[in-house]
Amino acid sequence: MTNHRPATSREWLFALARIYLGVSFFFSDHGNARPNELAGFLKYSLAHGYSWYAGFLNTVVISRNPTFGWLVVVAEIYVAIAFILGLTTRLAACLAIFLLLNYLCAKGAVPWGPGIDQSDIILAIIILFSNAGRVFGLDAFLHKRFPRIPIW
Repeated sequence: MTNHRPATSREWLFALARIYLGVSFFFSDHGNARPNELAGFLKYSLAHGYSWYAGFLNTVVISRNPTFGWLVVVAEIYVAIAFILGLTTRLAACLAIFLLLNYLCAKGAVPWGPGIDQSDIILAIIILFSNAGRVFGLDAFLHKRFPRIPIW
């Protein structure tokens, strides 16, 4: 006997949101590993971002520019692959929220300002608290095998 039941239409919408956000991260313009890309974004952030966040950028990020540039690219690729495949979806949602909040602070955008980071944060929160990875994703298989691990 299996406990498998068909996914509801609401769960399919969560899965669709997960896949959409994964594709969005895959084609993101935040990190393409181009030379001096992060330096240009940091220069913009120091001029337009929140002042308290600019202090963090000056003391931590700018001195380690290549490392942070690499970390952003790797994190975005992980989030994209995890969301598209439905693999460790909740862990990827946490990382996506962290990245998107940092982009928002670096841009200095008010919550109602232009851009899609705000709506992507909302989608990532919905994905975090739903079972989006268990519908048309690998998390369904992992959850059957390891039901007590909360990242799927």
